[in-house]
Amino acid sequence: MKLARGLFAVAYPFAVFAFVRWLAPRWDARALRLVPVFINLGLLYAFAGTLRSGPTMLERFARMRDPNLSPARVRHCRTATAVWCGFFAANAAVCLALAWAGPLWLWTLYTGAIAYLLMALLFAVEWLVRSWRFHRLAVAWADPVLRRFFPEGPAA
Repeated sequence: MKLARGLFAVAYPFAVFAFVRWLAPRWDARALRLVPVFINLGLLYAFAGTLRSGPTMLERFARMRDPNLSPARVRHCRTATAVWCGFFAANAAVCLALAWAGPLWLWTLYTGAIAYLLMALLFAVEWLVRSWRFHRLAVAWADPVLRRFFPEGPAA
């Protein structure tokens, strides 16, 4: 199995190169702008797949830190995974629209900066909500600030 995986890893770039060379006469340069769409769809597939057959993606990450999650934390992980799925779907749609109909400068700005800022914002909001709900403020620099804003979270 390891040998097959290794051969696939070595052959994959050559197969992609051969496919691109084969497409060259029929090539549309806008197709290269679809790479972020496929990345977002791949992430959507990975995250959504865990919603159907648990544990969810975020629950897997959470269990790396704390193997004994409460049912409330498991529900939170499921909800947050669904939110990330929505983000990846919306991001893929925006990237697709910009790749096919938008100007190159706007596609570059969105895929190179704005999408990453939106991801960071979603991650930060999820972290704040999790910190408030479960009162787990484990980051030394953030503890005093977050305890001032969130003195008591809801009962977990």
